[in-house]
Amino acid sequence: MRAGRTDIHQLRKRLRKRREAAAKARPGAPADRAARDGQIVYRRDLPAGIAAPRTPPRHAGPPVILAEAVNGREVRTPEGAKAFVVTEHLRDPGEAGGRLCDALAAAMGDPASGLRLHLAQISDEALAPADMLLFDLETTGLGNSPVFLIGAMTWEHNQLVTRQFFARNYAEERAILSLFAAMAGPRRLLVSFNGKSFDLPYVRTRAAATGLPLDLDLFHLDLLHAARRAWKGDLPDCRLQTLESYICGRHRADDIPGEAIPQAYHDYVRTEDARQMVPTLLHNRLDLITLAELLVKLPAPG
Repeated sequence: MRAGRTDIHQLRKRLRKRREAAAKARPGAPADRAARDGQIVYRRDLPAGIAAPRTPPRHAGPPVILAEAVNGREVRTPEGAKAFVVTEHLRDPGEAGGRLCDALAAAMGDPASGLRLHLAQISDEALAPADMLLFDLETTGLGNSPVFLIGAMTWEHNQLVTRQFFARNYAEERAILSLFAAMAGPRRLLVSFNGKSFDLPYVRTRAAATGLPLDLDLFHLDLLHAARRAWKGDLPDCRLQTLESYICGRHRADDIPGEAIPQAYHDYVRTEDARQMVPTLLHNRLDLITLAELLVKLPAPG
């Protein structure tokens, strides 16, 4: 009888150890950490069927603090939710940013430019630079997984401005969607790369998943389709970075691969070390700049 009780006691100890080990390794571990920190995390929004997150790589030196590494600040939505917004201006007259602003203004002002002719195909209304909103997403995966970064570029005071709405944890996803929707509200034209098939439907899906009312009924210029019509037979492919190299004449150095970005974000949520988020933000901002450059370089539609 005593031996039976001992066996049961040992079995319970082994089961408890297994549960503790599984709790540390399971994908929901970031949610447990966030719960301890008082954050609300939606487990249903985490990518389904993924392997347990790998242990973040160890780096020498102290962790990188996001607010110290980039030009950003915490912003609240009207309903009180918080997110992090990084703002940059392309304001350098005579330099690359200034030349791009001048070229875009010239293309918008020339009725015979490729850009104006493309816009005439999607809208009978006259559109000005201030009507445009260029945007690009970074998500935690495909399907119905959270979006954590929405990059937006607008025309303000005769220059281009980028704003990147960043969710510092899974709970801030609704806030970045709300801030993006507020920015899109007064605009009349969306500009994207594959946004008709991916980015815009994704934003709508995630808004519905987080309970955010969203009404984005704007004209939409998808540069992927325009690029395919213009350059498909001349380039190896029409991926954005291929166009950036061949059409814009710009090459990135030490860019974080797009496929590595979801895991980099999960690592950031667990560790709050922004070492990989800084290049992710740069990657997203360069995508926006490339969209603006492609607007300027669009040939007349065939």
